[in-house]
Amino acid sequence: MFKNNWTICRFIIRRDWLRIIFWFFGTTALVVGFGAALPNLFGTEEGRAGMLSMMENPALVAMMGPIYYQNGTAGIEGFTLGAMYSLFMVIWSVMILAVMNIFHVIRHTRQDEEYGRIEVIRSLPVGRLSNLSATLTSAVIINTAFSLLLGLGLSAVNTESMGFAGSMLFGAAMGTIGLVFAAIAAIFCQLCANPRTAAALSFFTLGAAYMLRAVGDMEKNEIISCLSPIGLIYRTRIYTENQWWPVFILLMVTVAISLFAFLLCRARDMGEGIIPARPGKKDAAKYLSSPSGLSWRLLRTPFIVWAVTIPVLSASYGSIMGDVDAFVKAAPPLMQLTGGSSLKMASFLMVIMSLCSTIPILNFILKARSEEKRGYAENIIARSASRHSQLRGYFVIAIFSCVLMPFLNALGFYAAGSVVMDEPFRFPDVFNTCMVYAPAMIFMLGAAMLLIGYFPKYASFSYGYLGYAFAAIYMGGMMNAPEWLGKLSPFGHIPMLPKVEETGQIEVFAADGTLQIIPEFGSASFSLDGGDIAALSVMTALAVTMCILGFIGYSKRDMEFTQ
Repeated sequence: MFKNNWTICRFIIRRDWLRIIFWFFGTTALVVGFGAALPNLFGTEEGRAGMLSMMENPALVAMMGPIYYQNGTAGIEGFTLGAMYSLFMVIWSVMILAVMNIFHVIRHTRQDEEYGRIEVIRSLPVGRLSNLSATLTSAVIINTAFSLLLGLGLSAVNTESMGFAGSMLFGAAMGTIGLVFAAIAAIFCQLCANPRTAAALSFFTLGAAYMLRAVGDMEKNEIISCLSPIGLIYRTRIYTENQWWPVFILLMVTVAISLFAFLLCRARDMGEGIIPARPGKKDAAKYLSSPSGLSWRLLRTPFIVWAVTIPVLSASYGSIMGDVDAFVKAAPPLMQLTGGSSLKMASFLMVIMSLCSTIPILNFILKARSEEKRGYAENIIARSASRHSQLRGYFVIAIFSCVLMPFLNALGFYAAGSVVMDEPFRFPDVFNTCMVYAPAMIFMLGAAMLLIGYFPKYASFSYGYLGYAFAAIYMGGMMNAPEWLGKLSPFGHIPMLPKVEETGQIEVFAADGTLQIIPEFGSASFSLDGGDIAALSVMTALAVTMCILGFIGYSKRDMEFTQ
């Protein structure tokens, strides 16, 4: 059953070594870097007090989780930097590790099976369950390495109240939650006949676990929260009480789920799922006769998922606007960035929302490259369809999203903000503030088109460029990085609305006790001047040019097929 398990496991790690390194360093830089920056962000007692008062908002409890105090001492004395770090980073780390493990398991089981790779492996002297066993074994190795890397990295930072024991527990908890969702993905890979359905159900389970935890924490119902693996991992009470029992329970749950996945794998035929695929229609829909129609059919589900996710995400940002004054005053870097102005804070949040909204746009256009790598695009182009029509379907959906996503951002932000704010923003103003980032999104789309047209092997680098833009705008703004770093991305050239007039200066004590003079802002304007319109016009023209060049390059180069 498990013959040559270790050989396949080594092969999996060898195939994914570059991807694993990317996840390792990207996640470690985020998790450990935030731990190092935390004293500068919320090092003062006033900063922690402001954050503590803001967390009385039930929406923030649902989004971030409950507060646990050092040694059970409620109030500012027990709300140490370690407790604050756990509050901020547990949920983000959980999501990152869960997503990584879901993709890893689906890629090496159901996706490889769909591509015919498992059939090649099964033709060799291997066991029936060897591939699934090797995939889960590689997940154990990767998550164990992650646990050690995160734990040792956080302990090396040596931030106050973030000791070695708590840091190692943090790493172990994140590795454990990764294994839980790896096992869950393995279950769906046996139940479903294709990787897309398995991925959709795995992410639905992740979302359901998050919502179950959120409801339990808002209602202060421990039973409901602990029914979710995410809620259970919060009960480790990292950097406060350092409880290990949730880790052991989740490890036992992982073993049980994995054993069930092995039983399902043993019972099904290769290429099939336990749940039989739904029979298709006798005749295909007329719109599927064109490449554009096929593109929409392939992107329909992720388009709907993103159209629901984006307004929910923007609403979570809008929900803090009622307590934005406390939130800003809690962190001197935010005071330096916004001058204590809720309007400036709102414009900063709009940038972050727009950066997140660019992810689906790149996802949609890079689907064209994905279809080419699998050889599917070649089958379409071999008929009467032109290369332009093959790429055009994905481009139309992506360019439409450049307008739709800012609108959904405005809708979600306005809906949540109007509930929590005493003087909510007008929807036209919020809409204008979000739509001003559409040229930057189109620019990112144009950059991806250019890579697809001329450098297809490096098309996925457009995600890296977006990641740089996020780091330059978000982290650069928080840490007062040089302005030119932000200007290397299109989002750094977008005029931030609303424009707030500087009326004076105020004094703020930084985390190290030094006195800082920062600007104070007054009235706001949501209009663009001539220079702003010219900058947006130039960026749009450059984006359109790159899109056209991308079409030209795609029509002239050879198709690249990679199995």
